[in-house]
Amino acid sequence: MKKMFVPLLIICLVGSTVIAQNKSRMNMEMKPLQRIEQWEKIKLIEVLSLNEDTAVRFFARRNEHQKKMKVILDQRDGMIQNLEDGIRGSSQISEAAYKEQVNNFLFIESSISKERENFLKSLSDLLTPKQIVILIVFESRFRKEVRETLMNRFKPQDRN
Repeated sequence: MKKMFVPLLIICLVGSTVIAQNKSRMNMEMKPLQRIEQWEKIKLIEVLSLNEDTAVRFFARRNEHQKKMKVILDQRDGMIQNLEDGIRGSSQISEAAYKEQVNNFLFIESSISKERENFLKSLSDLLTPKQIVILIVFESRFRKEVRETLMNRFKPQDRN
């Protein structure tokens, strides 16, 4: 029995070390954006004091909102690319055409605001008004912190 115990113990130790290293490696390979999104979700659950059921429903609704926003933002990006191409390519665009392009752009910007408004209003059955305010403040601060962190990361360091 003692002869079996030592090899079995060694196998268990080696196996657990390999598993731990693989988990660590998987976390390291996770894309930075995914890590930021996971961190944001954890912080949201914490600051909003969400229970498990509410968190599941909230994030399902939020994911749906983010999908809709992505579609609208992709449209806006495509429009901006077309505007840029139009500016570079042809100088024979009429004032009326420019006005139409501005109106189309404003419509998309309005769609972004409407979608955001619809999302926040849709949360009233899940979150209290105070939690919605906390969400608004959190998202603004979180984006600002991420932006500042990224800017500082890529900013050239003083070499004095």
